[in-house]
Amino acid sequence: MLINFRFDNYRSFYEEANLSMQTTVDSTLSEINTFTVNEKVMGKGDNELLKSAVIFGGNASGKSNIMKAFAYMVNVVRLSSAQIPVIAGNEPFAFRADANKSPTLFEVEFIQNEIYYKYGFELLGGAVYHEWLYKREERLTKVFERTYDKLEIMGLSNQVIGLIKVPPATLFVSIGNNFNLSVNKYLQDVILWFSSVLIVFENMANSLDIYTMENGKYKEQALDILQRADIGISDFEVIKDKIATVETQNDILNINTQMQINPALMTGQIKTENENVYHIDVKTDFDIFNKNNEVVGKKPVMLFKENGFNSEGTMRLFCYLGWILAALDQGRTIFIDEIDAKLHFLVADYIIGLFNSIEHNPKNAQLICTAHNVMLMDEGLRRDQIYFTSKDQYGRSSLVSLSDFNGVRKNDLFSKRYLAGFYASLPDLKGKE
Repeated sequence: MLINFRFDNYRSFYEEANLSMQTTVDSTLSEINTFTVNEKVMGKGDNELLKSAVIFGGNASGKSNIMKAFAYMVNVVRLSSAQIPVIAGNEPFAFRADANKSPTLFEVEFIQNEIYYKYGFELLGGAVYHEWLYKREERLTKVFERTYDKLEIMGLSNQVIGLIKVPPATLFVSIGNNFNLSVNKYLQDVILWFSSVLIVFENMANSLDIYTMENGKYKEQALDILQRADIGISDFEVIKDKIATVETQNDILNINTQMQINPALMTGQIKTENENVYHIDVKTDFDIFNKNNEVVGKKPVMLFKENGFNSEGTMRLFCYLGWILAALDQGRTIFIDEIDAKLHFLVADYIIGLFNSIEHNPKNAQLICTAHNVMLMDEGLRRDQIYFTSKDQYGRSSLVSLSDFNGVRKNDLFSKRYLAGFYASLPDLKGKE
């Protein structure tokens, strides 16, 4: 579970931004919107965490860049040991001439296997400038720290550490398990946690195929929500069509040719399983009625191939609802960009409410999302669950929590004060009178 995520000098954020899932002194809705963890893990008085956080802000204010910052950190952890120049793809703050001369920072605090971890790194010039890992079971202990090519590892002598060579553009945490080290358990926990976090952007790969997993459990749950939303779909089925077997470079060229000849293959999603490539779409069924309003048949409609029949909101909901249900089922942390895009307010509010629930979220899954609909901030959210992004005249984004403001009462209409400009800068579309 996530405790804190902070970063700086990345995309539109030049100064440090901190997204915290730790509660404040606010006791509002604590019985359903928060949960506690072992005091030995986090310390007495600091062991209450939030189940969700929603980030509001104007267009281009930096909301999506928070999601992208975390996604980039995950990619660096998972891919820096491969032959992929992921660290070279770092994007320091774009609107300051010397930003690329300062490190880009990423750090997370989380709990994995009942152990508190603080892990982070700084990137500079396409290489790892600094990297560290701390853990706490009863007291805070440094597991390792690396500065350029200097490495310290808990319990190991400099002579042994000298035998470990870490490439400049590779994280130690990504390759540490290749060595027989006493700290491997902690390194594995870090990798496992990053692998468990879900990051959902629109039309995310494999977001349809998830409905075929767990014996169709997520499909049945999704269908129940779709019917509650009164979308009109009575049933749906994921359709997977094998389009190619990839064994050589020529096979890849043949797939590209097929997609150019048959544009229908470019709708829906493409997935590879071993050497096979599949095209994935969803067959949605609608009831057909007679003059007595009795169901007499079904109208099948392909979700992507027959684009335009189902609304864009329905298509988007299909693409991330399965991941939402999986996160709730498995107690995972999930990031979703623009959770309310193209959706009715009540649908977005219902999804957030699934996480802020005892019944639907018994494993304390966490949701971090961005949204535009300000009505969401007045529906079942605490002040420390609401964040705002703003961008100043120099292109610098900032992130603040509603709980950081003085004089905000729990019964205030947060949306009204937000639209009045109390919490964040908003576009001045009227201009000067």
